[in-house]
Amino acid sequence: PTWSAERLPLSPDLAREVLAFRGELLDRLAAGGPPAVRAWLRELPLDENAVRAIARTYDEQVRYAGVESVPTPSRIVVEETLDREAYKRRFYVHAPYGRRFTDGLSRLVAAECSRRIDAEVVRAVDDDGFSLAVPLNRKVDVAGVIRGLDPTAVREDLRDALAGTDRLKRAFRIVAGRALMVLKRYKGREKTAAQRQVSAEMLLPFVADLEEFAVLEETYRELLDGELDAAGIRDVLEGVERGAIRIVHHTTGSPSPLSFGLATLVDADVVIAEDEASALREYHADVTAAIDGDGESE
Repeated sequence: PTWSAERLPLSPDLAREVLAFRGELLDRLAAGGPPAVRAWLRELPLDENAVRAIARTYDEQVRYAGVESVPTPSRIVVEETLDREAYKRRFYVHAPYGRRFTDGLSRLVAAECSRRIDAEVVRAVDDDGFSLAVPLNRKVDVAGVIRGLDPTAVREDLRDALAGTDRLKRAFRIVAGRALMVLKRYKGREKTAAQRQVSAEMLLPFVADLEEFAVLEETYRELLDGELDAAGIRDVLEGVERGAIRIVHHTTGSPSPLSFGLATLVDADVVIAEDEASALREYHADVTAAIDGDGESE
């Protein structure tokens, strides 16, 4: 089970502002290097620690993986690394259009990747993108999968990707409860959430065979429009189809700075704080060593 308490997801509008901010930061970094970025950031309501941290992160990102590794309004980035220790091929997809968007897009991409390689695809999501992990001996073109998604079929494909998932079962229980198909009280006794969930899961296979059953249709509507941003996904995929948004793929020996957050999610929703800190130090040491090595070779 997952629980995010009162944490609010990154909204689509704010996400687009962040993308625009990244685009301008890259322009200033190219024109004047980190000093120019820091001078610009000091004009914003940021303390000095934040100014230096932001400038350093993007400087290291560009030096380590190139300017094309940073997502912008016209670019979605797919980063691939080989985790030989865990025998995983990991992909970090930087499509920061909001948490609802990344949750929905990741389901579409994971479902198509799983179909192509006939293997389980492990998925993790945050506000800035999502990660996918497949067995090391399976190859899949995640960038090509995103390019090939049909904007007009987003809703239908999301419905297929949600079928049989716990997400659908939980949502159906809530909607069925509102429709009085699943009762909170029966013969004067309160039913627990677990009991109501069992009742909903018993009902779901029957209503799934009914054409346009209202309660199930409302469940999908709430998921697609309220939780997975189907409309936003369609807009972005139309941009990809028109060529307004490029899908860029690159490989790294270790996660890049912008992938650290996704990388620490690994194969679970929760990571022990000490393990996360240790992983971050290890990733940053790899990046620093690669940058220093490049500098010495030049």
